[in-house]
Amino acid sequence: EYVWAFPKKDEFEEVRMRYRSIFSSGNSIKDPVVIDFVQQQNLSKYLLDPWTVEKFEEDFRPWVNAGKNYKLHNFELFKYIGFSAGTQESFLNYYLMNAKKRMRVFKGDYWWHMDIWEKAGINWAYIEDDDIQENDACICSYPFALTGDKHKDFDWLVDECNQKNVSLMVDFIYLPNSTDCVDIDLNAPCIQEITFSFSKTFPVQCAKIAVRMMKHKPQDPMQMSNDENICNRLSAGLAHSIIQQFPIDYMVTKYKDKQTHWCNKLGLTQTKVVHFGLGDDYTNFGRDTADSWCSPFNEQQGRYNLGML
Repeated sequence: EYVWAFPKKDEFEEVRMRYRSIFSSGNSIKDPVVIDFVQQQNLSKYLLDPWTVEKFEEDFRPWVNAGKNYKLHNFELFKYIGFSAGTQESFLNYYLMNAKKRMRVFKGDYWWHMDIWEKAGINWAYIEDDDIQENDACICSYPFALTGDKHKDFDWLVDECNQKNVSLMVDFIYLPNSTDCVDIDLNAPCIQEITFSFSKTFPVQCAKIAVRMMKHKPQDPMQMSNDENICNRLSAGLAHSIIQQFPIDYMVTKYKDKQTHWCNKLGLTQTKVVHFGLGDDYTNFGRDTADSWCSPFNEQQGRYNLGML
């Protein structure tokens, strides 16, 4: 990741592409201790262990429960846990199982949703642009991807979805790196599905490690892979070794003071996610929407990823 961040050529377009990808990315802090730990792992041994994925899934819940920086009330209701090849696999299965519904997100949430919906011809609309209706299916990150804090209308969204019998997937994408912003009652009927990402917490994004938890056992392709025990054992084994070595609040404990330092140094507003700061859109000058990093829906350039610093 460090090497990739440097331009191949000393040309303007190459440099611009790299800085956009670095500072608008949501990926994790490249912590040298974790990188060294990962590099020392003998992953091939996990291929020979048929219980690799199950061991990770069993230990994931107590690992999350040990966190002190957030409150997940009624977390125990999510009895079914499944390994996911990145949260994108969970999202794709959510799209598939709600194929006849209209997908909904707040503006500023993970741009990948909107990009896929457009390319796949899936019916969707921003939550700000229309009422929540019975044939909708919603997704919301918490902490919210754009701001590194609770979305101001999150509680309203939960109430609307409960009243109209609409499903709400809650994406705890930045939960491990957050402080004092997540306080949620997961007993809400609309919340049947939650997801967790490792790539935003640890420098293992290309290992595609994530978790989906549900109140009731799902019947979709992802669950079939879990039932058949054909998930990626290399990634699951790596994930299991990481949670045994590093507590869930490792990054917050280590980098909170550094976040404060860099936000003060750069004149940014400190967020409740440890590797983010908020400021002016650093691509405002000489850019149009078509030049957004990766996708025209990626409008998160006011959120700075401090990880490389």
